[in-house]
Amino acid sequence: MPEAAQQTPDASGIVRTATGEISESSSRAPEETPSQPTTTTETKPTTTQPATSTTKTGDDDGRSLLNEGEKAKAPTGAPESYQEFKVPEGYTLDAAAAQEASGLFKTMNLNQEQAQRLVDFYVKKTQESHDAPFKAYVDMRKGWREEASKHAEIGGNLAQVKETVSRAINQLGDAQLASDFRDAMDITGAGDHPAFIRVFYKFAQAVTEGRPVSGNQPSRFGQGNQGRPQTAAHALYPNLP
Repeated sequence: MPEAAQQTPDASGIVRTATGEISESSSRAPEETPSQPTTTTETKPTTTQPATSTTKTGDDDGRSLLNEGEKAKAPTGAPESYQEFKVPEGYTLDAAAAQEASGLFKTMNLNQEQAQRLVDFYVKKTQESHDAPFKAYVDMRKGWREEASKHAEIGGNLAQVKETVSRAINQLGDAQLASDFRDAMDITGAGDHPAFIRVFYKFAQAVTEGRPVSGNQPSRFGQGNQGRPQTAAHALYPNLP
């Protein structure tokens, strides 16, 4: 079956066949294109919200300028009775001293905060006074130890000095006495003093180190006139004739 000739519209838009007749497709009424529904967009009125200001007016607590003078003020003057005063951890405030001080604070018409400041000052100075002698004692012993370590006689020989002194103390024969003596050296710091170390070291050397035994001339009663031994009787009773 031959293919149908392609039908094309002419300049007027009419489709004709190859013989010039109007095509049936052109005689048909053009199909109506369904109209699209018209969408109406409702425009709502725009409402502008007022911006919220974070800036406070007046004082920080919201009070106005004229009401600033009505702010609550800290109580002034001495209270009926003071609360327990605060002190650093480990520090104990003497109860009698606190009671006496409270009476003075009351006569001075001090409030709780003012009284606490005076208590803080007292505690600070008390601690400084308490620590000062101990610090001086520690510094003194530190100076002694440095001096002893640099001394020409014992500085380069401290290990032997300690060993000799320890041996002399142990030779006392009394363990409790030796322990008490060592404690006394530690408490007083005498064991750090260069002079004490030198003197005790000399004493320790005298009682712990052996010395050569010096010989004497032979007894005049042990030898005869020619250097021969005498008889046993003469040796036992040299004054006999």
